[in-house]
Amino acid sequence: MTGTSDNIQGKNSHQPPAIQLTSCGDVSCELLVDPIPRPTPDPIKVSLKPKVASVTFVDHQKPNSKRIMEYAQDILRDWGVEVREEIIVKADASVPMPEAMLQSLSGEGGLVLCGISD
Repeated sequence: MTGTSDNIQGKNSHQPPAIQLTSCGDVSCELLVDPIPRPTPDPIKVSLKPKVASVTFVDHQKPNSKRIMEYAQDILRDWGVEVREEIIVKADASVPMPEAMLQSLSGEGGLVLCGISD
């Protein structure tokens, strides 16, 4: 007799999950929702063409990065691209950009090139 009851329990435990789930006609489906709310970030707006035909460089002070940016400025100027003379310097590559600097750069109408990576 114990063998028969084990077979019935084993048979029921191997049913497909769809059969084991109750209908979503009532509030039972609320149990299937992730209990931890996940925030959704605001959408990112991307502009494929800058409003102004100019380039601004932001240096993160990595080794040789300023030299590379100055070289890139010269090449762009030779191609006739307007390049801001000053290279903006961020204090450290390992920390996020300060809010004031980020706000200032968000007002730039042209392309902003940030940092040289490893």
